[in-house]
Amino acid sequence: MMRRPTLVVLSILLGTSLFLCWKIFRSYDHGTVLQVLQEDAHENVSSVSLLIRMSGKREDHKIRFYCNMLKTVVLFWSPSLGKMVIVLDKEIDEDHKFGDQLSKQTREHFPSYTFEIGYEPYPKDGTILDFPRRLKPPNYNRQLWSSFLIDLYTNDDIVAWLDSDSPFVFPVTMPTIITDGKVRILGSSCTMSISWVKSWARTTEKAIGFPQVADFMTYFPVYIYRDTFIRCREYILKRFKTDNFEAAFKQFYHTGTGVISPVSVVISYAWYFEKDRYSWNLEICGDLNAYNKGLPEGHKIQPEHVKGVITLPQTAYHGPFNTVNFYAKSIPMTYCLLQVAAGRKVAMCEKHPPSDINYLLHLFNSDTHAHRRKNPHPCAGKNPAESTKSCLDILERYIEKIGAEIRTNLRRVEWQDFEKVDTFVREAGLTCPALPV
Repeated sequence: MMRRPTLVVLSILLGTSLFLCWKIFRSYDHGTVLQVLQEDAHENVSSVSLLIRMSGKREDHKIRFYCNMLKTVVLFWSPSLGKMVIVLDKEIDEDHKFGDQLSKQTREHFPSYTFEIGYEPYPKDGTILDFPRRLKPPNYNRQLWSSFLIDLYTNDDIVAWLDSDSPFVFPVTMPTIITDGKVRILGSSCTMSISWVKSWARTTEKAIGFPQVADFMTYFPVYIYRDTFIRCREYILKRFKTDNFEAAFKQFYHTGTGVISPVSVVISYAWYFEKDRYSWNLEICGDLNAYNKGLPEGHKIQPEHVKGVITLPQTAYHGPFNTVNFYAKSIPMTYCLLQVAAGRKVAMCEKHPPSDINYLLHLFNSDTHAHRRKNPHPCAGKNPAESTKSCLDILERYIEKIGAEIRTNLRRVEWQDFEKVDTFVREAGLTCPALPV
């Protein structure tokens, strides 16, 4: 028989445990608890690589990588989400020196992150990059060419495809990557009348034989299943009746149709051949029925594919990271809102009041260039008060969730990591532009 003192001790321990569980439960609202559970479920679904293609020889690429990308990766991309892959030029000595230096820097200063360096060989046929009447220089064409080979540099299920001028502005979580078990795609018809987007559309149709569905160069990172790149490439080879992708690339890029958006080619392919694998969040400007007349039967955009307001905020933008950039200004705001949610007082945040959260409503734009058109934030909608409150509720729950992760050491969001990258910049003999901090 159990002695009375033992029973008393067990009762105290049980009571204390229940009390602590209740306190933890009370620290979240129901929406946050649900989101935590959803994220935990998503984290077992797929592996992700954050991938960027750049040149280690070009000073402007290195500045953009360090000052735009790496500073914000170590702030808003958690190591638990996946590794970062940097693909460089194999035949260039400066690229190998940069890769070695970056590997040493990240191992020493960010040991919790995994950085992998890949080296891409020069195409066997150099004329695919340098050809008569080309609109872009060979180095630029090389990055376009490389975009169709992304799957060769990672074995992860999902590629988070970045441009070097795509800084993060908000913490990335699995629900911003995967929705209802499917990788999330954003796109917009609102820019399809712009001259260069029309040019992308002509080249896309030449490449896959179907119209470009929408403009998908409206956001970054673009999340795509790795095997979609493989299948898209195989489809293009069959379309052009060749087993040589260099020959196929020439047939759809050297045709006088103009420039190309590999993002739009690959995602348009996914629309026509892998639609059910992805969660589509398309912004349509104008009448959907009229827009659908440009798409073939069986591939029309359905109402469930159209989102007036995206369900979760953008986590990055496509553009420069400097003091005058609209979205760049939100980075210190986001950081400070997260610190408040974590119960921390930070000196630099004294100039950032809680009302800064209203500035982040623009992160609900499908197209992160939309503010240039001087549109109100998308949450204004037909019922501004109700729609804005809904967006603010989403932001608040999201921020509270990340704040809880910071409090419990599940996530690190430290400005000193952001500033630590300046050490790398100085070691490389570079200087970052003035930032809005």
